[in-house]
Amino acid sequence: MEDIKEIPLIEIMGKPRERGHQQGEGARLQIQGMVTAYRTFSWGGDDKKWLGAREKAKRYFPPAVASFPEYIEELQAIAEGANVSFEDVWLLNCFEEVFCEYSVSSCSNVAVSNDRTENGHVLLAHNEDWISVDRNHLYLLRVKPQNQPAFLSLTYGALLANIGFNEEGIGVAINSVYHRDNNLSVPRVVYSRAVLSARTIEEAIAKSTFEDRSGGYNFTLADANGELCCVECSADVHDIIPGINGWIAHTNHYQSSKMQTLEIPGQYAGSNARLNRLRQLVGYTSRELTVQHLQTILADHANQPDSICCHKKPNEQPYEGSQTIASLIMDLNERKMWISLGVPCQGNFKMHDL
Repeated sequence: MEDIKEIPLIEIMGKPRERGHQQGEGARLQIQGMVTAYRTFSWGGDDKKWLGAREKAKRYFPPAVASFPEYIEELQAIAEGANVSFEDVWLLNCFEEVFCEYSVSSCSNVAVSNDRTENGHVLLAHNEDWISVDRNHLYLLRVKPQNQPAFLSLTYGALLANIGFNEEGIGVAINSVYHRDNNLSVPRVVYSRAVLSARTIEEAIAKSTFEDRSGGYNFTLADANGELCCVECSADVHDIIPGINGWIAHTNHYQSSKMQTLEIPGQYAGSNARLNRLRQLVGYTSRELTVQHLQTILADHANQPDSICCHKKPNEQPYEGSQTIASLIMDLNERKMWISLGVPCQGNFKMHDL
């Protein structure tokens, strides 16, 4: 597959099955590419191990279909529309559950409320850092579900949408976090999709802390009224960190002392470096911020290689390490998103709206 020059936009609408077919057909190349790439690099491309991973993923299916049958129907239709196996699609949506030994320190978030911005709007910015092979599997979804808020979301390959904003002015960005407690319950990606259906930030918090979850993320949430918070989750525990002085930032380690007791011991120096830099650029400045300021912040190279703008290391394989594969900034009042493909220092932010 030739390198893409910009992130494709796919419009879908209707009931879950209709949406799934439209997503599968519209993103067929990206979905097939992701299945091939992940099957190739996972456990050295051993087909028996890949099939074994699919068997492991099946354990998460009963709780997911019991709690979110509409998303399972959507995923089944995605597989049909893309002409790939549902078992492969399901495994990819259980990636962080099944490939528990595979971790990537990834993603930087920052949100600023209306009293900290030049135009009085609420802004939410996110760097999507992941394995570089997924750069070509990215696409933007403009979705009009039946009986739910319309939304705009970045996703890639066969994954359900879970980063973006909806027509109610609710925005969400996600960070992977690493905790010791894990359950055979609803996969992270599946229950995270529900956050984009929230009509209030209180509902978004409730959906991000869905009780029967396999594991957790950090959810950076914001709404058009200026409410900001981070919801740090593990499989069984969560804590809510409110925005202070009109801003909040998060990377890939727990900030709550309650959650830190559950964190897997590891190397979080890079995550701390990115968070401290975000605090310096956003929290400790008196200037009124704009979309352009946030674009510059997402492209910041201080503390390389542990910078906010994350570059692929020399001689690193496309499935090793992490790099920024996309950057986005949301204006929750205007319901607009500026998005750039690849590392933002070399990218071109393009505006999309609902």
